[in-house]
This record gives sequence, C-alpha cells and structure tokens, in this order.
Amino acid sequence: MKNIWLLTAFCLICSIIAVSLASAETIDLDPIQVSMNLESLGSYSVEVGSSSSQDHNEREASFEYSIYPATITATGTSDQVLIEVHEMSTSMPLDTSISSRDTATGLEHCIEESDLVPKRMDVQTEPYQINGHEGVLAKIDEDGKEPMYIVAYSPDQKDGSGKIVCIVGSNFPWETSKAIFDSLGVKLA
Repeated sequence: MKNIWLLTAFCLICSIIAVSLASAETIDLDPIQVSMNLESLGSYSVEVGSSSSQDHNEREASFEYSIYPATITATGTSDQVLIEVHEMSTSMPLDTSISSRDTATGLEHCIEESDLVPKRMDVQTEPYQINGHEGVLAKIDEDGKEPMYIVAYSPDQKDGSGKIVCIVGSNFPWETSKAIFDSLGVKLA
C-alpha cells in the first residue's frame, strides 16, 4: 500500500512539473531571453521580429540603441502580448529624467518611444515590481478600444542606470495581463 501511495505522489509531482514547464514560453531576443507563463492564453503563436537600430540624439543623452521585438498572438483572437527589448550602447539613468524638455523617467521614455504606444498618446505610469526589480506600469486608453497595459523594467539596472530595458504590453483584460507580467523572467545573454 505504501508503494502505491509513493508511486501516486511521484506521478502527481511529475504531472505538476510537466504542466508548469509546458506553460512557460521562453523567447530569445538577442541580449536577453524573456520567459513568461502564457497558460491563460490557450493556444498562441510567437513571432520574433527583425531587430533595428536607432540614434537617440538629445543634448543630455546621446547614444545608439537596438530594438528586439516579438509578438505573441492568441489563436482565434486579435489579442496580443507585445515585447520590445531596448539595448542601449551605454548605461543610462532609468529612474530619473534624461531630458530637460521632458519629465519622464528613462523607463517611461522607453515606453513612450516604443512601437507599443501610439504616438502622441499621453502615458501615465505608476511604480510596479517586475521580477524583483523596480519598474513601471502604464495603462493606455484608446477611444473605443480595450485598454493596453504596458510594463517596463531593466534587468541589469544598478544604481538607477541600465543598458537593457524590457517592455511588455498586453491588450488582454487586466487579470490576464497581470498574470503574464507577474510571471516575467529575464536571463541576460
């Protein structure tokens, strides 16, 4: 009887591990690997986009940065999780303003400059813990559409500055978006 109980417990543990491994998605975006639990989406597809490079030229902050995008689309819907990883050529302040003409912090500025936010949208953010790091959460309301939720943080941030910013947006309802954001994990390359 004891052997049957042990075998049942072992099978249950293996099932739990298999389910948790099956629900985690890892996406390689050159400077980092982004992992998240997408179990709540059901069936989905992942498309990694082409990287691009840009110059950020302002008197206070002049540097180059590369963008690594990915899109996760739930099958049979238009709902998506959008990812952009920004890799800057130099470590930049992320928790203070980087421009004399803008009060946005470095993280907020990255959200505003990302392709996740329609241009000229007013972005309001609040502090948000992501993967044990200080980050920001933005809610974007577009007329007649469901809101989009966006989080941003720097996995290599040290003393308020970092070179890598991970930005993740979701147009799923808040409960689903929050579960995805709370499961974010990043491994530096």
